[in-house]
Amino acid sequence: MANQETAASLDNIGFGTRGLVLEHVTSADGTRIAFEKSGEGPPVIILGGGLNEKAMFADLAELLSEDFTVYNYDRRGRGNSEDNGGLSGYTIDREVEDLAAVLDAAGPEAAIFANCTGGLIAMRAAANGVPMGKMALYEPTYGGHQLPESYMDDLERMVAADHRTDAVALFLRENVRFSQETIEGFKSLPIWPSFEAMAPTTLYDSILDANHEAVPFGELPGIGVPTLVIGGRESPSWLIDNCHALADGLPNGQYVCMNEGHLFNQKAGAPLLTVFFRSQ
Repeated sequence: MANQETAASLDNIGFGTRGLVLEHVTSADGTRIAFEKSGEGPPVIILGGGLNEKAMFADLAELLSEDFTVYNYDRRGRGNSEDNGGLSGYTIDREVEDLAAVLDAAGPEAAIFANCTGGLIAMRAAANGVPMGKMALYEPTYGGHQLPESYMDDLERMVAADHRTDAVALFLRENVRFSQETIEGFKSLPIWPSFEAMAPTTLYDSILDANHEAVPFGELPGIGVPTLVIGGRESPSWLIDNCHALADGLPNGQYVCMNEGHLFNQKAGAPLLTVFFRSQ
């Protein structure tokens, strides 16, 4: 499984900017959020998860831009986006405000593709009544495992000391649950320096996972946004079980399975997203 995960990363993670013009919106706390806009058609927003920046979804953005206007944005503290407030001011509400600012630019009818912890943000935005058209969520990380008691303290210490390699490795090992073999494989890939650049944001995604551990069943009946929940056949059973539960609990939810693991396969997933986003 470890070798499969490492090899899959080469195919499943697009990487590049394709020379697109960088645009910005300003979030509620003054943070400038950067995005690339491409294509023509109904608006679609790409919202990344842990250790994701917009460059990693270049393939998906390019494929979707054949049918849609794509807004591919950097979450706060990543890529070209700012990070006002840092860890002391961080909650999921800041991320929801950032998404709302991008939605203001794209329009309230915009569909959202959200990966991993990005799905927690999209779900919170929908529960808060932020206008949006549709959501497609790839393995939102509800129902995660218990982290070691010292995990957050260790991660904060590594980030504060600028020990980025150690911080990323700890996050991937304890939070994402990749094997040491897989992590060592990632270190040999061109994407590893980008992971290290985003090391401080591992604290943010760890907070999201810790504070939004359970599927919010009480809120699901009030979320009417048409939602496609996508799971990977090779992913852990706890993750897939919670994807099923989420889709079943949403009034307009549906579940579909891809023959993948936890890394979203952009080339295989783009046609699935296109059909869902274009459906009535």
